[in-house]
Amino acid sequence: MYLRILKLIKPYWAQISAGVLFSFINVIFHSLTLWLSASFITTIFTNPGEELASPAESMTGPIDLNERLKQITSDYFFSGSQVDALATLAMVILFSYLIKSIAYYGNKLFTGYVQSKVVQDLRLRLYQHFLTQPLSFFQTRRSGDLISLAMNDVLKVNQALATTFHPLVIEPLYIITYLSILFIIDWKLTLISILIIPVTALFIGVISRSIRRKVVRVQSQLGEITSRFSELISGIRIIKAFVNENNENKRFGGEAQKLFRLMFRQIRLESLSLPVTEMLGVSMAVVLLWVGGVQVLEHGTISSSDFLRFIVILFALYQPIRNLARVNISIQAGVAAGGRVFHIFDIEPAIRDESGSQELAPFSKEIRFEGVTFVYDNSEMQAIKSLDTIIQKGEVVALVGPSGAGKTTVVDLIPRFHDINAGSISIDGTDIRRLTRASIRKQIGIVSQETILFNDTVYNNIAYGLESNSADVEVAAKRANAHDFIGKLEAGYETMLGEHGARLSGGQKQRIAIARALLKDPAILILDEATSALDTESEQAVQSAIETLMQGRTVIVIAHRLSTILSADKILVMDGGEIVEQGKHETLSKAGGLYEKLYRLQFATGEQS
Repeated sequence: MYLRILKLIKPYWAQISAGVLFSFINVIFHSLTLWLSASFITTIFTNPGEELASPAESMTGPIDLNERLKQITSDYFFSGSQVDALATLAMVILFSYLIKSIAYYGNKLFTGYVQSKVVQDLRLRLYQHFLTQPLSFFQTRRSGDLISLAMNDVLKVNQALATTFHPLVIEPLYIITYLSILFIIDWKLTLISILIIPVTALFIGVISRSIRRKVVRVQSQLGEITSRFSELISGIRIIKAFVNENNENKRFGGEAQKLFRLMFRQIRLESLSLPVTEMLGVSMAVVLLWVGGVQVLEHGTISSSDFLRFIVILFALYQPIRNLARVNISIQAGVAAGGRVFHIFDIEPAIRDESGSQELAPFSKEIRFEGVTFVYDNSEMQAIKSLDTIIQKGEVVALVGPSGAGKTTVVDLIPRFHDINAGSISIDGTDIRRLTRASIRKQIGIVSQETILFNDTVYNNIAYGLESNSADVEVAAKRANAHDFIGKLEAGYETMLGEHGARLSGGQKQRIAIARALLKDPAILILDEATSALDTESEQAVQSAIETLMQGRTVIVIAHRLSTILSADKILVMDGGEIVEQGKHETLSKAGGLYEKLYRLQFATGEQS
């Protein structure tokens, strides 16, 4: 999974290459500083004022690579007196750290750019992927979980890249460089020292799997917490109306406690990783200190200067090993979060345009349902059963029936918000599955009971998704009876509406939605009981706007108040996903069926007005 995350950096190979180059420079100059420091410690203990001889001057026979490097070091850096050597060492260290600092900055600059771009790309891809999904995708998932995925999980991936990319480049370079120097000094001691690597790798592997499982649970619980906050904000009116603050506090407290337990288990495991790794390294270093010390003091198989240099570089080697162990923790968190993100990416959109799909010509004849059957995801019950009907151009067709009868599902099938399981829906004789979704939806306008407005200006909400000028927007607003109240807002058409249009009343929101539909000028209009939640005064203003909107269009009305559809050309009475009656109001109200029952119940309770 981490390799899949790393593939996200592929478009930025140039920046990555530059970062690796700077890392290599950093390692070279840091290693040079260590080598020189070890050499200086050796030479500083000669008699004061004595000229420093080349290490190879007293040797006879062939000179190995270790001695050759020491000779070069002595010739270029430690010739002359000890004071000269000190001055040279000081200047070299200063220069080395200057180059190291520049290289470090360059590496962080390039890798930081890549990390930021990858997170941006990941969020954009996730957002775009959400937009390609059908309504069923969102109906089977909580909004809090999806928000948590886009924010918390992507942030974890970002943290994994930010804390691991630089170490994963530079620490292996350090390890390779240090091991190379150690092999040059004494290959036998080096072989002993690297025995820690498989032991450490085994320990890290075991602990990594456990950390990854716990991170997955933590991220999932974060989704639950986010969902609770989302429900709090959207349902605060009901919570307060039912005086249920204490119960909500208890519910949230339980979820928060569960998250705490999961996070603390993860912390315990992460905290164990570093000290155990460090103890393994120190234990091996102590063994080498003993073995090497015996060789120096009793056997003379390694010189004291070489052993000192070996120990200095060996302890330096354990630092990048510890860093990699620390990096592993971040990798596991990133892998767990990345797994959740990529799981969403792997969900193919259930509704697509088929190859060779054609554009829908301007609507001219009819919408035909033939044997249409539909079942929602994760459900065994048919929401629509073998539905047959025809909606002629210019007709006003009403869908009525009890809640759950399938009215909204029927109208959602026309713009392909869902795809049917059997039968066919055609527009002007062409199956909608052979038409592009965009061309169908461009000819459909929807005004629903739940008005959807965005945290944007009035102008942009009316002109949403359309290329329009201010004159067209104002004309649409006037026809929707919205222009007058818009003019009274503090900034007129440039007034920000707030989240979900919070600054407007229900009737004002509906008139903005109607203005949006008028501006779109659709051939087919879907009205989902657009006035049912309004007071009488607002309903009159909205109803007047709706009558304007309906003129000259094919209209499908979902009606709960039967008094609003008395003049419909055709009424389809639905129950259990089927059409059980159809006809005009005059006929159905006397037929003794479901429609008459619903009609009498509403009129009996005074809903005629």
